[in-house]
Amino acid sequence: MTTHLSRIHEFASRAPLASWLGFQASGEDDIVFRLTFNETHIGNPAIRALHGGVIAAFLELSMQADLFARAGAAISTANISIDYLSSSRPENMTGRVKLLRQGRRIAFMEASGWQADETRLVAVARACFTLG
Repeated sequence: MTTHLSRIHEFASRAPLASWLGFQASGEDDIVFRLTFNETHIGNPAIRALHGGVIAAFLELSMQADLFARAGAAISTANISIDYLSSSRPENMTGRVKLLRQGRRIAFMEASGWQADETRLVAVARACFTLG
């Protein structure tokens, strides 16, 4: 296991939300995050879609874990914006994180989440984090 991936796992093990989300991370050079589907994640039982808050929490946690692995410092979310691009289904969600810019005290990140097909995104999040 790479050092980056082990630090992501370390961060997730200390976050109770990660357990409830069924949060996982895997990969060597290209880390991929996974939200494991659970019936408690359903927001609208009529259409059986994931709750928007679950999707947002998954994408934010993915960015926080990745940034912690990079910076090794305490992290807090300064702001976050989520764009919901399509309806979700009652199944696992996969995500990928991109560091846009990191300074000494602040970092900007983007996360995308999809289900069956990476070209059909369910949501995209952009966030600013403070470090230290």
